[in-house]
Amino acid sequence: MTIPRTQDEFLDHVDQAIFELEDIIMCAQDEGDPEDHEFSDIMPVYEHLSQELKQLHADVMQGQHAIGKGEDLPLMFVAAKWKERIPFYDLLTALNYAYKTGFQA
Repeated sequence: MTIPRTQDEFLDHVDQAIFELEDIIMCAQDEGDPEDHEFSDIMPVYEHLSQELKQLHADVMQGQHAIGKGEDLPLMFVAAKWKERIPFYDLLTALNYAYKTGFQA
C-alpha cells in the first residue's frame, strides 16, 4: 500500500477504505446469517469504522483536520484491536501514517 502524499491522495485512500467497508457490510447482509458469529461479532466494528471514515472525509474537505500533528487517527484504536478481521488493514495503516506524519513529497 502506498502512503498518500497529497490531500487528494489521502481522500482517495479514505474513499477506498469506505468502499471496502461498505462492500464487506453489503456482502455480510446479503449472505450472512444473523446467527453467524463470524460476521455478527464484527459488523458493529465495520459500521463504526465506516462512519468514522465518512466523518474524516467530510472534516478534511472542510479543513477541520490538522494532518501531520503526530497523532493517530481516532479510529485506529478500534482498527488495531480487530486488525486480523479487517482485510484492508494495511490501507488504514497507510492513512494513519499520512495523518500522523503529514504529506511527504
